[in-house]
Amino acid sequence: MYHDVVTESEQLAHWYSSDTPNTSQLEALIVAMKRHYRVITVEDAVLEILNTGKIQTKSVALTFDDGYVGTHSLLYPLLRKHDIAATIYLPTNWIDGKISPWWLLLNQYVDECSIDSHRIAGVEKIIAGFKVNVTWLAKQPNKFKAVLRDQLGGILMKMEDKVRDQVMHDLRATLIGDSPLLQREQLVLNWTQIKEMAAYGIRFGAHSCSHRNLSFLDLEAADMEIGESKRVIQQRLGVEAVGFAYPYGYDVNGYRRLRPLFEKHDYLYACTSWWGHVDAGCDRYLLARTCLAQTNSTAVFARVLGLEYCTKQWPRPFGLEEWPLHTKSSD
Repeated sequence: MYHDVVTESEQLAHWYSSDTPNTSQLEALIVAMKRHYRVITVEDAVLEILNTGKIQTKSVALTFDDGYVGTHSLLYPLLRKHDIAATIYLPTNWIDGKISPWWLLLNQYVDECSIDSHRIAGVEKIIAGFKVNVTWLAKQPNKFKAVLRDQLGGILMKMEDKVRDQVMHDLRATLIGDSPLLQREQLVLNWTQIKEMAAYGIRFGAHSCSHRNLSFLDLEAADMEIGESKRVIQQRLGVEAVGFAYPYGYDVNGYRRLRPLFEKHDYLYACTSWWGHVDAGCDRYLLARTCLAQTNSTAVFARVLGLEYCTKQWPRPFGLEEWPLHTKSSD
């Protein structure tokens, strides 16, 4: 599970790099994958399980969330070079220019603000109730921006959308006031690029319309996000979109209520952001994924894939006793 791909120089300044490899790191992973495993798409893996009852051999699939332009400029050439495919999950309203993701806006607010005691005090007041360690900000203003990037993003992602919108409004008012945001380069794919990659064989799934946190939506609103994003992709590309990736992806128990919606809209599967191995015993609407640590070493990637993530040892986040399994009758 990744989000974007960047150059080595861009990675040094990237606001969040654990799920954003540079091209050398990604190519090392691809080489290790091809050398030791069968590289297929999630779509092919799920169909193989449904048709034969199992994965025929150890396999690895690459996925990318959100539809950053780096998946066209940097990922796409690597996939062509190594003759493999991947799956990219699109929040369709961002592709269509209808929204600006809050995490990019937050990063821009932080980048463009000037640090002074007034702003530090204002931010401390806004985030005081969020269990963020801010009491030392005034003493170490050089750490101010790093704290906001490293700690606040993870808290905002688990908020109800309306609450987060208010926090973002308050942060903008405190950090940059009425100053207009500087124009930045386009970070999202366009439909021409998406169609080009789809023609090659890259798969595209839905990531909701507006990247809303489905954990807080009623079923009617969730149905719109799940169904409309699929419809838009299919209309634009002329091929069926069968996969979905949950925005944020952490609420494994909460997502179970959404299963009837995925069945209603004929999705084959849905991916969470929880790490783990996937086999025929997994609920195909709660598939696990893994974000690998970055390295330029093919040998290290091979070892990590073989010893840690291709085992059948499941993680147990938030006290889950076992990964939720489906019954044979559900398929």
